[in-house]
Amino acid sequence: MSASESLFDNSITSNTSSQPINVNINDAIQNTSSSSQLETYSDNENSNNKEEGEEAENGKEEEDQHENYEEEEFDDNDELSESTITYRLLVSRRETGAIIGKEGSNISQIRDKYDIKAGVSKVIDGCIDRVLSISGKIDNVSLSLTDIAQSVTDANVQTIKDCELKGTNPLRLISYDYSPLKPLSNRPNYKSIEYENNLFLRLLIPNSQIGTLIGKNGNRIKSIQEKFNIKMVASKDFLENSNERLVEIQGNNKNDLQNAIRLISKFLLRDYQGNHSVTYYIPCSPIDHNNYNHNGNYNNRNSNNNNRRNNNSSHNYNNENTRVGGKEIIKKISFPNEYIGALIGKRGSRIQEIRIISQCAVAIENENDEDNEREITLVGTKYSVDKAIDLLNMYYEREQKRRMEE
Repeated sequence: MSASESLFDNSITSNTSSQPINVNINDAIQNTSSSSQLETYSDNENSNNKEEGEEAENGKEEEDQHENYEEEEFDDNDELSESTITYRLLVSRRETGAIIGKEGSNISQIRDKYDIKAGVSKVIDGCIDRVLSISGKIDNVSLSLTDIAQSVTDANVQTIKDCELKGTNPLRLISYDYSPLKPLSNRPNYKSIEYENNLFLRLLIPNSQIGTLIGKNGNRIKSIQEKFNIKMVASKDFLENSNERLVEIQGNNKNDLQNAIRLISKFLLRDYQGNHSVTYYIPCSPIDHNNYNHNGNYNNRNSNNNNRRNNNSSHNYNNENTRVGGKEIIKKISFPNEYIGALIGKRGSRIQEIRIISQCAVAIENENDEDNEREITLVGTKYSVDKAIDLLNMYYEREQKRRMEE
């Protein structure tokens, strides 16, 4: 199997060389008993309240476990340095393209350079995000993650330059204003020099290990940020249909970011408790989300399980109206005239697909001779409109790429 082909082999494995400690966090957690899962559900409201209290207590215990730890330094030669760790990262489809590179060249180079294993979740129609898994020794993984962050930033900077030449706004291509890709903290303005140096990563961390990163009274996360001049923000809620949370890391210096990830990795491995099961976040289309329960099984649309709740959020996972309910909004977005045909598709097939997947009303306005752009009007809930915009941008980028390669 070629290096580029193996990118799509999601069976991430640990190094088999002799090591003092060889812990793969995600694999280890996945193999624990499902009876210790953080979240349990009942259709009875009183039972829900009781379980929410138990969940809160479990979260408190997780943080209490780390209260007595000093923020000590780790020896460069300690046994943890030779340990294997696996990270799961949330990336957009566009970012995935930058990470993989043409014909897999970039990810193959990173694999070979740092002796790490990498896999990416498959493409799901109508879904903007994917999960990238990286596995290897701590130092190698830390270095590879900074290279991955640099690849994404470089691609965004190039997109900005291309849009400037065309006189178009790059924001719709380089930023996301909806979950789960919406930034947890502000990033530099794309017109600034700081943007070109800004590196960011979205780590998927099991809720049972968030306490390790935060520390007592937030002391650990504060110490890491100050020591390495980075920003770290953890999401308050679980990602949909999972008990993973998003931890966003931003930094302006590759060495600082690499050293921060290295230290974070050692804390995660040292404090790891293998007594919690993890329900991993799996990217899927809006329709799949509506019929997907927290245990990873598909439900009938007429299921009576609509009252099941994530203890850390108000999402009704099995309710078909979860994603499409709410107040309607109207939003307009513009594209160059020359690309409108590609967005509509043969006999309107593509625009119809966007309407079905996003469950949003899509209307294409008349041609505007003044600026050579056409407006597309979107009507629906915020989620539906955002999903439609994402799909339109995806097809727009795809058509741009196709024309450049001709």
